[in-house]
Amino acid sequence: MSGRNKSRILFILYCSVLIYFDNSFSFMIFNLFLAFVALELSYLLPLFLFKSKFQAPVSIIVYTAFILMSPNIFYVVTDLIHLRIFPFKFWAEVEPKEWWHFYILTSGVIIAIFFYHLMIEQVRNIVNRSKWGTLLLFVFVVLGSIGIYIGRFLRFHSVHVFTEPFSIVKQFIDSLTGEAIMFILWITLLQLLVIWLFPKARSKSILL
Repeated sequence: MSGRNKSRILFILYCSVLIYFDNSFSFMIFNLFLAFVALELSYLLPLFLFKSKFQAPVSIIVYTAFILMSPNIFYVVTDLIHLRIFPFKFWAEVEPKEWWHFYILTSGVIIAIFFYHLMIEQVRNIVNRSKWGTLLLFVFVVLGSIGIYIGRFLRFHSVHVFTEPFSIVKQFIDSLTGEAIMFILWITLLQLLVIWLFPKARSKSILL
């Protein structure tokens, strides 16, 4: 089974579990949905390469949409902070409800990392066409880290790039402290770690 089909099955199953069972992490449905949309967009990239000036406007729209949506995948990893709402007194007794929520949240994060791996494969297929492929991939990762920072701490979504672009830039610049830069660096290193742990597959799956 292809990675793309696995991702679709995982997305449907995970959201179904969250919808059916009452839990504290229903927001993961929306977060993983955004991640899934970004992944699906990555599979469309080869279809919208700049092949002619007539195709350029559509290509720009698709690639811009993908770049704006792509941080949503690794953003899910930062949702692990929500585990802090549980005391996890594991030295006293096993609390099934706490560990059920632990299972739900970590499962979503693992699925998101799988999505990220698949997305990076598609990005590699595109950037490796250039002699600057490695640099382009690194820039993509750094931009993703900045997007995650903006989403996590400034609470902007991808759509706000179109509705409040100047506000995003201003607040981002104003918020750039040493701690903010350190966060962006750490998230960048985490993404690079995932990329290094899961090397590029030999086969290039484009459509299915």
